[in-house]
Amino acid sequence: MMSKQLTGIAKAMIIISSVVHLIFTNIHVKALLLLEHEMCGFVMFLFVLIGLVALFEATRIKKRETAERIFTALICFVTAGLGSYLVMIYRDAISVQRSLDVGVVYRAVVFSMAIILAYVISGLLLIADLIKNR
Repeated sequence: MMSKQLTGIAKAMIIISSVVHLIFTNIHVKALLLLEHEMCGFVMFLFVLIGLVALFEATRIKKRETAERIFTALICFVTAGLGSYLVMIYRDAISVQRSLDVGVVYRAVVFSMAIILAYVISGLLLIADLIKNR
């Protein structure tokens, strides 16, 4: 019973965070328009896109599918890694660029950290579910 709850919570978190991230992408876009980093837009695009892949993978998880849980957890961790790289780019820009509206970039950092946390927790819940059912 608890196993279904862990997977259900993880799936709900992935779905909610993916959709919220897509809806509020303008937070990233406002920050990106201020930055002078050439990879920033690409990393932000991958952060959102891989999050949507996690959403689709989460909907494919069935009752006894171990491989689907592992793959979805890995996708969650990859998404969190891309988000962490984006936050690193944001923080570097804050320290280097003098004419930067720091408030806009800080908002993007906080938003990214919340999304990263949701993906990490979701991935850990999926792994905990696998370990519990062994």
